[in-house]
Order: sequence, then C-alpha cells, then structure tokens
Amino acid sequence: MIDIHCHIIPGVDDGPDSFDEALEMAEIAEKDGINTIVATPHHIEGLYQISPLNLLEKLKTFNERLATNNIKIQILMGSDLHISYEFIAKIETNNLLTINDTKYVLIELPTHFLPIKIRGLLKSMINNSWIPIISHPERNYLFQRSPNILFDFISDGSLAQVTAMSITGEFGYEVKKMAKKMIAHNLVHIIATDAHSKDFRPPVLSKGLKAASKIIPYDDAYDMVKTIPESIIKGDAVFTNPPQRIRKIFNLF
Repeated sequence: MIDIHCHIIPGVDDGPDSFDEALEMAEIAEKDGINTIVATPHHIEGLYQISPLNLLEKLKTFNERLATNNIKIQILMGSDLHISYEFIAKIETNNLLTINDTKYVLIELPTHFLPIKIRGLLKSMINNSWIPIISHPERNYLFQRSPNILFDFISDGSLAQVTAMSITGEFGYEVKKMAKKMIAHNLVHIIATDAHSKDFRPPVLSKGLKAASKIIPYDDAYDMVKTIPESIIKGDAVFTNPPQRIRKIFNLF
C-alpha cells in the first residue's frame, strides 16, 4: 500500500519530535503493509514554513536512518499545503513542494469554513496543470453540512483524500458517517493515514481499507490505497468513478 499523506519527518510540524519516534512510525507502517510513504509536513504561513531545501535534507537523513535500521519503506517528499491565494505562484517557483515533484498538490482547507473564492482558485490551479488533492474533507464542518460543495470541486477536476481513521470511527461518529457517504458517492479517491505519531495517530491503512471494502467493492477500495496513489507519485493520470451528488443527508450505514 502507498500512503500519500503522513506527517513523519521529525521536528518540522506537529508530527514526531525525534527521528526515533519517526522510525517507530515507519516500523508500524511496514508491519501494516505500507511500502511507500509521502512525507507531507504542514505548510501554514506564519506557523510552519520550513524551506523545501531543509525538508529535503531532513528526508535524506531520515532515509539513511531507515536503511541503517533495515526498515524497508520508501519515503518520498511532499507537503500538506494550507490554502492561500499566493501559493500557485509559490508552487510554480519551487518555493512549495508538490507530491514527489509531480503535478499533484495536497491541499488542506480551513476546518470551519471555506473561502468565498476557493472554487475559482482550485479551477485556476487545474487550468495551470496542477491537480489539487483536497485532504480529509469529511472532517471539514462545511462539507459535513453541505457535501455537494465537494461534488462541485470534484466535478471541476480536483481529487480528494479521506483519512483511514475517519472511516473506522476514531474521529467520531459524524465524521465516520460522512466519510462513508463520500466513499459511497465517489467523492473521495484516496485513503491515507494523515499520521502524526506512533500512538494516537499511527500510520495504519489496513483498517481503513477493510472498512471501505464494506461500502464499495474490495477492488475499488484497494485502488484507493494502491493503484491511485501509485499513479499520483508517478505523476500519471488518475482514473476515477464519476462523482455522485448526495441527494439528502441521512444515515446510510
């Protein structure tokens, strides 16, 4: 399996504090069947602003530590980019990192609201050959109340990533319910861990895969942890099932 959203580089955001904990996280991931992780530290203006050069140096050190400890996981570089109106220019000038230096960009939207011009910004990215991947929309309060806003974004060409722990209920009942609805309506395309630690938010995908396979066919669920993430890290085209509107908010499961 491939995890495209994981806070595993130590000392750069609210992920692990040390290389020792990061190595423990990598061991957990390896035992879970994950063979590739995209390290995606937060980039939030004024809070987490580590330069791409420094991140790549930390990635090199981490991969060396993994090899020394015989942990057979490939770590690639990316970022979890908090949306801003300037970041398209920053991506194009290599001041922000995309997923494995591809056209795919992992984007974190505000939890409690969406900027008024967000749809236009996402369309502008797509028109400039960047493909937004909206991280954990099931945990966004506005999407929970109005999930068909996400339908519009997906119809425009964005992708979306659901968190494994959302599907299994560790983020609460309402998030679990919305994650399942979004999976059932083809509004999310990738399952990732969004791991931050070895204990409370570990890098485990298998439980999310198992839960998703109870909602959609197993092969489609497996595509969300393998086939689609693999295309993303290679920079290849991603093929998904057409999104469907959620006609009414009700408990499907």
